Order: sequence, then structure tokens, then C-alpha cells
Amino acid sequence: MIFKALLIGSTALAVGALFHPKSSTKLLGDIDVDWLAYELEFDQILADDQTVSLKSGQYMRVYSLSGVPYETRSLADQEALARSRATAFHQFLKPASTMRFFGIKRSRDVSYQSDWPTCTLKEIGEAEQKIYRNAYSQSWYLVLTCPTASDLEKTCRGLVSAFDNYAIRPVLAASDLEQPCELTSFINYLITGEFMPNIGRVSKSISANVPACDLNISIDGVIKTTIPTEHVNKIIAVRGWPETLSGILISKILALSAEIEVVQIAKPLDSTQQIALFTRTVQEQKHNFFGTFSQLAEYEGVLEDLLNDEHHIFETQFQIAARNRNPQLLDVTLEQITAILDQARVLYSVETKGAAVAWFNRMPARDKLIRPLRLFESNLATLWPFQFSPVGMWRSPFGDRPIRLFKTPTGQNYALQFHVSDKPQSPGNYIVFAPTGSGKSTLIMHLLSGLAKFPKVRNYVFDSKDGARFMVEAMGGVYQGYDQLALNPLDTDLEDKAAKLRALQIFRLLLGNEYTDDMDAVLSTSLDLAGYLPIGERTLNNIFAGSFPKLSPERRILAKWISDDEREGQYSHVFNSPRDQITGFLEKSFLAGINMNEALEDPVLGPPVIAHIATAISQVAQKTDGGFSIFIDEAANLLRNEGFRKLALEMYREYRKLDGLVGLAFQEPGALLSVEGASGIIENAQTMFFFPNSNVDTKNLEPFNLSNEQIAFIKGEGDMRGGRQVMVVKRFEADSFNESAIIDIDLSPYGDALRFYRSGPAPIRELNQVKSEWGDQWLSHI
Repeated sequence: MIFKALLIGSTALAVGALFHPKSSTKLLGDIDVDWLAYELEFDQILADDQTVSLKSGQYMRVYSLSGVPYETRSLADQEALARSRATAFHQFLKPASTMRFFGIKRSRDVSYQSDWPTCTLKEIGEAEQKIYRNAYSQSWYLVLTCPTASDLEKTCRGLVSAFDNYAIRPVLAASDLEQPCELTSFINYLITGEFMPNIGRVSKSISANVPACDLNISIDGVIKTTIPTEHVNKIIAVRGWPETLSGILISKILALSAEIEVVQIAKPLDSTQQIALFTRTVQEQKHNFFGTFSQLAEYEGVLEDLLNDEHHIFETQFQIAARNRNPQLLDVTLEQITAILDQARVLYSVETKGAAVAWFNRMPARDKLIRPLRLFESNLATLWPFQFSPVGMWRSPFGDRPIRLFKTPTGQNYALQFHVSDKPQSPGNYIVFAPTGSGKSTLIMHLLSGLAKFPKVRNYVFDSKDGARFMVEAMGGVYQGYDQLALNPLDTDLEDKAAKLRALQIFRLLLGNEYTDDMDAVLSTSLDLAGYLPIGERTLNNIFAGSFPKLSPERRILAKWISDDEREGQYSHVFNSPRDQITGFLEKSFLAGINMNEALEDPVLGPPVIAHIATAISQVAQKTDGGFSIFIDEAANLLRNEGFRKLALEMYREYRKLDGLVGLAFQEPGALLSVEGASGIIENAQTMFFFPNSNVDTKNLEPFNLSNEQIAFIKGEGDMRGGRQVMVVKRFEADSFNESAIIDIDLSPYGDALRFYRSGPAPIRELNQVKSEWGDQWLSHI
């Protein structure tokens, strides 16, 4: 679904291995084995620092491509891109030129050092570091060879223009001979299979630049390269294509956790010769007693395309090279690759005697192919969509590290940040859509605990039903129920206008949806009365009788928040503490969890409680310069309160000015859309997390402007689905920023550190037992 499909016939064998909607495949030819009898074909780098002359008299250039993130592209856009690639190949690649397509995956250490505030987070950090010390990076390259320098220049201009969407750029030689040379590094890669980014350009001569490599090729197909570390390589070559195929094949192969190279050599054939060949074949077929009308129709269709210059035929070779230091692990990789090919019904050979030929076919001027198959440019364009998975951001306003690293289905690494930029006060609000049991709490705690690497950043979790309690405490944070907190919005300097306005806002929320503007006068008078009371006596209970006239709506509504001789209000235990101690609780730890329980489900109780705590958080933030995050679980019912909706919008719009970010979680998008003002929250959420949910109503996804590919993933229908995956969508229109990535949130590779990611009554009982047994040292004994 991501890439345009290929359709192949089954009869054009007489004209040799044609791969096209009107034809099929056959292996042709043989070649002289002379790979080490002569010198390498590379001669020298020319003065333009991008062209390489070959000893055959040809010229070569190398281009790097970032690729295209298809997750954010509509199907129509994807088809348009495929047509554009085919047009470029048809228009600019001429006979005697050769294009080599490379998709390369190599190991890369992307781990990083961080200081952690607790021993448990240090263990988690070290586990993450171990995983991503053995990560991989993926690269796309085009290598173009032409017979003359002028042909090369003309062809390159056309291709660069046509591939602008793929962030194409030339691979250049270093202008300073003492500096690392990217072009020399790539040429060295073609010879040895090893990228050496620090290799220098000590001379114009290629032979002087490329280090020696001990290359050992045996007749059983094993290629050993020593530079100086020994790697074992094997090559799989395609012998035939099925009737249908898509570009997802290459993505699936490169998604494997291994060092892999996918290469295709494409040589345009002379159309005049092909027209003559097909004309003769058509005539032969017409007079063939054993021929069929379907065969004749295929040949005539191909001939018509050639006569109308609708297609060009390319002689190609498609091969996959895998390598590993361990031969047994290499065999495992080969089994995984062949399983993908078998599933796609691709015919292949694990090369033995032909391995050396295939290895040197990767290099320019080695154009006698061992497994030639003929394709049209549309087939090449479909096979090579150059898929790009975003890599995220390594820096944010909080610091020069990602929050956490994740894998993507294409095997690349994604550095997750809530923010969309590393500029100060950059927005970073988020929304989470996750059905029950999907692992939402685990992911959020994994992310928020990752923020602990930034010393001054504080995290606050409004939790539901103890879902995050074990994780908060196990990671070194503090956790408490909202009803155990000492809350009092009147315990403030009521002579200060800003403080009085904050208290007035809480009173408005206490009145709920029955609040009207004309109540402000009564509420303001009650605050004035509270200001006359000594500190420690400014409570709702103490001002209730003297502030709100009998039979007034304010008195009737606020009665549920107080207790006196006549009544015991339903919520009287919440805001009547003599002193407000929420600030002290918030400052206890870098990570504070508050169990809201029924408050999150109660649109009367939850809004004023969260508003009061959020106000305290903002006040703490104004005294520090480290930033903070607020996460509110199960927010749908809270947003039914008009006052809380206004507060939520204010937090989303204004808290970034305090270096804060806010996240809300919902069971599914419909829960957010069912409340008034949902569009304001969506517009001010720069990051959205979509967990797979096959029951989601597609209509509820329309306000998020998602592509067909993104919707397919959410509904569990994506091409690269599998494992525990979440889609991250990041947008910021002010910077024209639009990014989408599918990340693997399976934390099982963290090994023993996974014990810190639990929830439920049993782990909490175990935690309490550890505390009782080990006292102050309990954290190191979980």
C-alpha cells in the first residue's frame, strides 16, 4: 500500500529476461572471471572534487539521498513520486551509462552518556546505552557512470533536479588533503564493504587514498574482508521476479537487525536494437505453431511501448550482501533475508562460485553481470522508493540529549523529543490516544523518566487508579493520593492581585458549569473576607457562612465543598487544610505522581484539584530555570467542565513561556472530539501519540489530517506492522514542520531493567515490603 505495485507477465523469454507488466524474466549470459587480474578501475579525483575518472576512460559521480518519509504522504503523492522517478530514469539515463542503486545498513554507536538522579534510572540508562551502542544507520546512494565527462554532467543535472524531493546531494571529496574525505570513504566502501569516515584524501590518485584490504574469496561464496577487523560476507542474487511486487521489499530487508547492503545495477539498452529484436520476435510468434495469443499480445504490447518511446529497457542485476564477524550469525541473517524473498515469491541464489563476480559488479566499469534481468524504468522506480524514516532530534530546550531512543520498523533509530525545536521556549505539548491495556503508562513513564537526565527538569503525573505508582516510586520519585495532600487555595497573599486572581479562578472551578460572570462580585468579596483572617484560618469552612448569602446559588453550589454543624459536604475534605502544602510536595523530587483516582472521572472534583496543583507548578517554575512537564491521564471527563477547558487551553498556550510542556491522554480520539473546544487543544499539541486501535472510528481521525498510511497503521493495517508499535506525529505550522514516525516501544531488550516497569496491586505490595525491609536503602533493592 505504501508503494506502487509491479505487474509482470510470463512469456517474453525469447527476448531475454524482461521484467514488465507485459513480460517476464530469464537469466542471460556468462562472464570472464578476472576480478583480481588487473588493478582497480578507479583512477583519480578530478578538480571539481566530485568526479572520479576511471581507467576505462569513463567518469563517475556518487550521490547521497536522505529519502522520503512515506508515512506522511497520501497514496496519490506516492504514485506521483514513483512516476517522477520513472520519468527521470527514462529521460536522463542513456545507453553506455550505468546507474547503481545502493541501500546500505551499517552498525553505528548512537548511545550517549548521562547523569541520573537515582540508581534505578542509572540502571535503565545503562541498559539503553548497551542497546544503542550496537544500533544501525541506513544510507541511500546513487552511483552514475558515463562514457564522457559531458554526458556525466548533463545526466547529473537532470537527476539532481528530478530527485530534489529526496534531499539528493553530491558526495564530495575533501578540498583539504588533511581533512576526512567522504568520497574517498565511499570508494573504500565499494572495495572493502567498510565505511571509514575519518579516511583522508592524501592524493588525487585513488590508489594512494584507499587503505589496503585483505580480500579473500572462496569458491563456496564466503568473502572475507580484513581492514583490519575481519568480516564474513555472503551475497544473494535475484534470479527472477514474481508477477507482483512493491518497494516495501527493500524496506523489509533493511529493517533486519544486521549489516546489509542492497544493490541494483541498471544499464540502459539501446532502444533501436530492442525494437528490432522485438519486431523479429513478434513475427516469429505470429508464425509459431505452438504460440498463444496471450504471448503474442505481450510481445506486441512491449514493442508498441518501445516504438512510442513510453519505456526503456534496462539490463539489471539485483543483489543483497550481508556481513558479520560471526559466521553463525551471518547464516541467521541469510535465513531471515531468504524468508522475506520466499514470502514475496522472488527467485534467488546464494552465490558460491559467482560471489566474487557479484562483489566486483558493485564497482563502476564492472558491467558484465552474472545475474542479468531486464526491467523497464517503471520497475526500477517502484523497487527503489528510497524510504526515509525520520531520525528525530538530539537537542531540545532541556539539553543536548534525546529523551529516549527508539527503533523504527525500517531498522533506523529515532531520537524522541516532545519539543519541535531546540530554541528556548519552543512548544512541546502532546496528546496520547491509547486504548486500555495498550501500555500507555509504561511508555509515558519511560519518557518522563528520560527527562530526569536534565538536572533541573521536574515532572508531574496526574495518575489514574495507581497505574503509574510503582514506576514513579521505583524510579526514585514521590507518589501520593490527591486526598492526602494538604490543599488550600486561600493560603496565599490575597493582597497580591495575581495571587487573588489565581484563587478566584479556583473558586470559579468549584462552581463548575453553573458559574456565571455575575458571580465574580460575590466570590471577590469572599476572598477579601478571607484576607482578614489570620494565616492558618483562611479556609472555605471559615468563610462560608459570612461570604455567601442564604438561598444564593453560590452558597448552594459551594455547600458540597465545606463541612459545618449542618452538613458534611461531599468534597469537604479536599480544600480545607489549614495550610497549603502542595508546593512542598512538588519540590520533593524530580518526579511527582499524584493518584487522582475518582477525581479524573468526576468533572466536578477533578478540575479545581488539578487547576490548583497546576497553578502551584507554574509558581514553582517561575522560581527556577529548568523547565517542567505535566501529564494528565484520562482527561476526557475533566474537559467536560468549562472552567477546566479554559485552563487546559491556557496551559497548552502559555506554559511554554515557563519552559513547560503539557500532555493529555484519552482512550481514543472520539473521547477528545466529544467535548467542546477540542480543536483548540489539537491545534496547540505539537506531538501526538497514536496507539493501534482496530475499533477506532475513521471519522474521528479526520480532524487530525492524517494520510491513508497513518490511518492504516492506527487501524492495524500498515505494511510494516508488527510488535508493539506507536505512531508519533509531530507538527508545527509556524516552522512548516511535519514529521511522522512509527516507533517500537517494546522494552524487553532492556533486560533486568524491565522490572521497574510494572503496575498493579502485586508490584505495589512488593514495593512496600522492600521499603519495610530495607529502610532508606530500599531503592537499591527492588
